Amino acid sequence: MPTGSFVVLLPLDADYKILGYYHKEGKSNFEITNDLFLRLNLDHSKDEYSLLKLKDFQVFSYLYKFKGKLMRKASGIIIGLLLNENDKPEKYRSALKEGAEAVEVLGLNILKMQPTEFESLLKDIYLEHLEPLVDILKPEVLKTNIIAITKFMLSGGKEERKIAQDLLKKVEEGEHLKISEIFNNADAALKALEYEKASKMFKKAAEIAQDLYVLDIAESLKEKANFSAIIPNMSRERDKHVHDARNFLRNEDFHSAYISYKKASDLSKKLVDFNKEEEYRLKSKALEEFYKVDEKFKEN
Repeated sequence: MPTGSFVVLLPLDADYKILGYYHKEGKSNFEITNDLFLRLNLDHSKDEYSLLKLKDFQVFSYLYKFKGKLMRKASGIIIGLLLNENDKPEKYRSALKEGAEAVEVLGLNILKMQPTEFESLLKDIYLEHLEPLVDILKPEVLKTNIIAITKFMLSGGKEERKIAQDLLKKVEEGEHLKISEIFNNADAALKALEYEKASKMFKKAAEIAQDLYVLDIAESLKEKANFSAIIPNMSRERDKHVHDARNFLRNEDFHSAYISYKKASDLSKKLVDFNKEEEYRLKSKALEEFYKVDEKFKEN
């Protein structure tokens, strides 16, 4: 489980601004230092997702680029989660994206907010968007969320009241239980590397969530469906780059080998497979250095 979150604003007239932190336990020694920001910024110059392994935890972050009026003042934000060592970053991809979109909704106000003001909003964003999807999809949590939506609709017009009554009926019939069941089956299929099956199941769960008006959950499930669908092709492409790198090494073509390992590393990051990303990045870097030394030796 994450222990907290942070948001860094990227204004056009400065390097960065810390909007605020949220820590579940109330206190933490974690802070975005200049050095840490430089590491984050460098990582995000190559990819929208980043994983940094620090001494006490992992920092999993997402670079979100603003649209509309905010673009005139800031390029975007970096929103991050503090994860424990055994947390799996891939679980939080869609959550970080949703959290970033929720920050953008605050509009130009975020440019002038004091940390204390923003942090109270970040707490709400964390609880609504950044908690693991598996926890939000527990049947009792889903039921509570849907009932809360119906209460809001019952105070509306005739059409809204009818929708609310239909939703209550669906909850009584256990329609929300299907979301949890299908999600768990999709997750199992994903772990079994049955990506097409997982994608279809996530999509089906998203459709049910849409019908039950839990729209943020529906969007998260759609993203998981889309991501599951592209994994096979990206994995095959990565495997080809690794295979090519090894062949180049056998032929002592160190330049092509380090380029291929770098491509494999970049794809691993897109796949949120940070162990492989680190492995291939280190191999690429080592071979690049070896190539440079080899070239100098040849010149002499």
